[in-house]
Amino acid sequence: MKIDKNYYFQRKYASLERFISYFYQIDFIINAKAKRILFIGIGDGLVPGYLKKIPGIEVMTYDINLALHPDVVGDVRCLSFKDNEFDLVVAFEVLEHIPFKEFPMVLSDLARISKEKVILSLPFRQTGFEFIVRLPFIRTLFKRSFLRFLWTIPIKFPGFEASGQHYWEIDSKQFSIKKVRLIIKKNFDILFEQKVLLNPYRYFFMLQK
Repeated sequence: MKIDKNYYFQRKYASLERFISYFYQIDFIINAKAKRILFIGIGDGLVPGYLKKIPGIEVMTYDINLALHPDVVGDVRCLSFKDNEFDLVVAFEVLEHIPFKEFPMVLSDLARISKEKVILSLPFRQTGFEFIVRLPFIRTLFKRSFLRFLWTIPIKFPGFEASGQHYWEIDSKQFSIKKVRLIIKKNFDILFEQKVLLNPYRYFFMLQK
C-alpha cells in the first residue's frame, strides 16, 4: 500500500512515541554489527539518513514510493536482490501495509536475501498501564537507568480500519501474536522480542536465519 509523501511530514507523525521507536531502530541495527544493510520503507528518512553517516556501514534504502527518493524503488513483495546479498535486512512498520496472506511469502524472501539477521517492527493492537521509575543510584543497583512496569491488555478499536493504511495488525484474535510467531519461525529463529518504551503499540522482532 503506497502512502502519500506528505503524510510523513505532518506534526502528528513526528510524535514523541515515534522518536522513541527510532532510538530502538538505531540501537538494534548498530548492535547487529552489520556492514551492508537493506532498509525497507524510508518513512521520513531520519533513521536511514543517520545510519548512512556512520563509518563502516553501507545502507541501501528501498521503497515503493519514488517521491521519497529511495536508492531502489520497488515493492517489498518483489525483492529482486541476490541470495544472501545483505548482512542485515530491516523493515519497520512496513509489512502491515500488505495483505496478511502475503506475509509468509515476504518473510521467506527477506530470509533469502539476508545472510544472517532480519529486524522487524509490527503494530500490536493493545492498551494498558506503564510506569517508568527513575531514582538516585538506580543504575548502580540495577545496572539500568530506569525500572519499567508494564501491564498490557488487547483492545478492539477502529485504528487501521479508520485510517485505511494497514491491512492488519497483531491483535488478540484474527492476527494473534502466537499466529505471527508461528509464521516467522518457518524461516527464522526469534532471538528476542521487545515492546517499545512508552509505546507498546510498536513491537520489535530480532530474527536470525
